[in-house]
Amino acid sequence: MRQAGADYLREEARCRGARPRVKAVLFPYELDYGLAPGSGEFLQTAYGGEPGKLMMGEGYLTSGSWTSPVVQSFSPYLDEAAPSWEEPAGHMDVEIRLRTGETPAGVVQAAFTLLASGQGLPLAPYFQVKVNFLETIRAWGLDDPGEADEFTAYAVDQGPDGGFESYASDGPGCLAGFSLMGRLTLPEREIIDPGGLRVELAQDFSELRTGDHVLVLDNRMGQWLNRAENACLKEPDWTRKQLALYHGWELADGTVDWQLLYQGVVQRLAGMAHGWRQPHRVRLESQDGVAAGLKQKIGAPADTGERRPFMRGTYLARGELTRVVETAISEISRTGSGSAYLQLLGTYRGDYPQAYLLEAEVSGEVGSATFRWSLDQGQSWEKAGLAADGADNPVGLEEGLSVYWESGLGSDLVAGDRWTFTAFPAIYHYQVFGAPFEAITAVYLSGEEDDDRVAQDATTGLIQVSGRNASVSARVVKDHTTHPVDMVADILAEVGLDQAIHQDSFALAKSLTPEYVIGVSFENFTAAQAIREIVRRCLYDLWIDFGEIKIRAYLGET
Repeated sequence: MRQAGADYLREEARCRGARPRVKAVLFPYELDYGLAPGSGEFLQTAYGGEPGKLMMGEGYLTSGSWTSPVVQSFSPYLDEAAPSWEEPAGHMDVEIRLRTGETPAGVVQAAFTLLASGQGLPLAPYFQVKVNFLETIRAWGLDDPGEADEFTAYAVDQGPDGGFESYASDGPGCLAGFSLMGRLTLPEREIIDPGGLRVELAQDFSELRTGDHVLVLDNRMGQWLNRAENACLKEPDWTRKQLALYHGWELADGTVDWQLLYQGVVQRLAGMAHGWRQPHRVRLESQDGVAAGLKQKIGAPADTGERRPFMRGTYLARGELTRVVETAISEISRTGSGSAYLQLLGTYRGDYPQAYLLEAEVSGEVGSATFRWSLDQGQSWEKAGLAADGADNPVGLEEGLSVYWESGLGSDLVAGDRWTFTAFPAIYHYQVFGAPFEAITAVYLSGEEDDDRVAQDATTGLIQVSGRNASVSARVVKDHTTHPVDMVADILAEVGLDQAIHQDSFALAKSLTPEYVIGVSFENFTAAQAIREIVRRCLYDLWIDFGEIKIRAYLGET
């Protein structure tokens, strides 16, 4: 029998005395921290007119602050918060701090902690926020250089004929998009059954599938009843909540090393009972977060019905006819001494605007005089010696147009009399959905490229075609995203799964296929359908591995 070594004994004793633990966390909860007109203490600052926006007051001010009232979170189990905000604008530094406590008095006695965007921190039932604006650059002119200090901006002489170099600030301080997102840890004592996690592995070991999850919870206090005062899920946004399930072991010293096993999207509350002789419990059902994200639609129409396809790269898109501007004829202009009136018949069928000139050749009355007509202002004549007849015998020109004359007072037609007018074709408006585009590089009419009678606007996707046409399509450049791996990443980001991307595998797949270039357009597709269309055409393998989405390029190996 061999004596066990020290390392072996240490490993054997590592979890001795530990007990299993489970933690379930619901998130996100948008916390109201009290930013509103007249709420809190404004010092040389003002409410920005929209949620999460704070601005410096009017005038040139070098500092300012806003301190929120002491706020109580809706649940004592809401024990973590993660702040976020847009990049501060203006020439001032912005500091955001938070202090928290078990009571309002405890908050006042606590010290403020500096926040970092996206970084979570513990949260007690009461909390207070403070925002400080501090100027680091001053931009003003000085009459006396002796007044300059380290914050003063002033012109610097660049030498003979070199002019001056000066700097100006980009406006006062401004904070926008500030939010606090809370995480609520369900009491472990209320977890009756943490549920089982079903994991299925594909036969070729290329795909890991995680199933739905059911968490059975205690409901003796009615905390899961709809509209209960202490409800953990509040309408109307409870269906947007996510559930994170952790398992761990509590060691003798009280520490727990938590391991995230599952993260899903809450689907519904089921099996709720809260009555006499009934079990006071509820089933919190959720769907795997990655699976739920992949079922979301991309390129779905707007609430107004406007089509908004998801597009990347260069794509040959079909135009949809949305409007027709009918043909038109300008007013007829007459020169000469004759009194006859020229009248037009028919609808212009040409594809381009066309100017017409008619000239009397032989003087006479309507029916006996003759005329000729031109398409180039008289440089050449299409036909001559035509009888200038009345309405009972109109003379055809071209493209569906005919003319006749009505007699006037005096001589009807005198040689040299001229009549001019312009015929305008119908304008057909086609819409290529998915705009704005970086460019529209080609327009195809009935499959043939045509620029002569086409006008396009890349910003709106509108294509105007002069004259009738069977079909219109356009080669549009949505953006410079042309690699399929980047497109898959954009689709995942569109449905909120960018954090699940395994960056190393995506970078490797792209580096192994640098020559791949495609363009895509997906309209009302699920993210899974769109990704499937890309990977099967470009020969990639894509799978989920414990919540991480990985991709691999197929290069012909067995």
